Amino acid sequence: MRFTDELVRRLCAAILARWKAKGLIHPKASDDALLSRMTAEIHKTSRRRRSSTGDAEAMLQKHLGKIEASQANSRILFQKIKERLAKERDVVL
Repeated sequence: MRFTDELVRRLCAAILARWKAKGLIHPKASDDALLSRMTAEIHKTSRRRRSSTGDAEAMLQKHLGKIEASQANSRILFQKIKERLAKERDVVL
C-alpha cells in the first residue's frame, strides 16, 4: 500500500510527539528537520520493499515452468524468494 507524503508526515509527527512527551528523546534539531528525515527514511524503506517484491515476482516468472513441473506452491516460493532478497538487502518486511 502506498501512503501519501502528508499521511507519513502526520504519523511521524505523532510518533515524535509521543517520544518527546515520554522523555525518550531530547532532540537538538528542529521538529521539521526530524520529520523530514523520518519521512525520507520511511519512503526509502518502502521503495526498497517494493523493489524486492518486483524482483521476487520476476524470479518466480523466470522459473515458472520448472515450478509447474514440480507441482510446488508458487505463493510459498514467492514468499521465500522475497524473504531471501529482503535479507540480502537488509530490508525489514
